[in-house]
Amino acid sequence: MKIRSVVALSGLAISLALPTFAQQQKSLKELIVGTWLLDSVYDQTQDGEKHNPWGDGVKGQAMFDAQGHYSWMIMSANRAKADTSPRIPVGQAIAYWGTYTIDEAAKTFTGHIERSTFPQWDGGGGTPVSIAFPTEDEFEFTVTKPFPDPTLGPIAPHLIFKRAPASPSSQ
Repeated sequence: MKIRSVVALSGLAISLALPTFAQQQKSLKELIVGTWLLDSVYDQTQDGEKHNPWGDGVKGQAMFDAQGHYSWMIMSANRAKADTSPRIPVGQAIAYWGTYTIDEAAKTFTGHIERSTFPQWDGGGGTPVSIAFPTEDEFEFTVTKPFPDPTLGPIAPHLIFKRAPASPSSQ
């Protein structure tokens, strides 16, 4: 009788552990799929100093689909209201979309930008960026090759996203 109980309990323990084990085995490509909300962002200069050029209250969102398409937008909170067309962005904002690839071994994301609010980036990208998933609901994006900023010099942006909760209508 005791042996059956031990076997049954062992089987139960293994069956409960399998879903957790399977979740831990997700690839970066599987983990990145979904909608992500910006949690924090800063630019780091080559001397290691951190800067907050977006100001307090910055918001952002990144969306990745399983077919390799993505879109990305970040906007500062303190943008002036203006009597212009909605087609002309006001204040600090960046948005772009395109396709992406994931290198599982190098733990990098490479975006290929189709179109951007910053026209110099149209058709660009292709530089691998370090990505990490401390948890399935947190995504860290770190630019490993600094790029020029007109006021700070070379910068490396660091962004942390949290997975967006499911909308009430999709539950």
